[in-house]
Amino acid sequence: MAPAVAPIPPGAMKAILELYGFKLIAEDEFNWVLGDPAQLESEPVIIPRIGDLLAVDVMMQALIDSKIPFGLYLTLKAKVLGDDWSYNAKAAPEPPKH
Repeated sequence: MAPAVAPIPPGAMKAILELYGFKLIAEDEFNWVLGDPAQLESEPVIIPRIGDLLAVDVMMQALIDSKIPFGLYLTLKAKVLGDDWSYNAKAAPEPPKH
């Protein structure tokens, strides 16, 4: 079983935020910018698009900024990546297309 706080692909983090209710409000070749339509005054969450995996500190900051409870993050992560997903550089799954 993979550790609870293990790096995940950038597209998976974007999909988790979208399942939580965030909407893509801007993007460029380097980042996705997602916002919570229910909290228009809150700061957007920026997810880097580049690289196979997000750094754990980037993931944790996204969770803090989005206010996703950690238990719910684990549930959404399992929904996006599967319960037994662990990173394998040679067989990394494609992130969900949204």
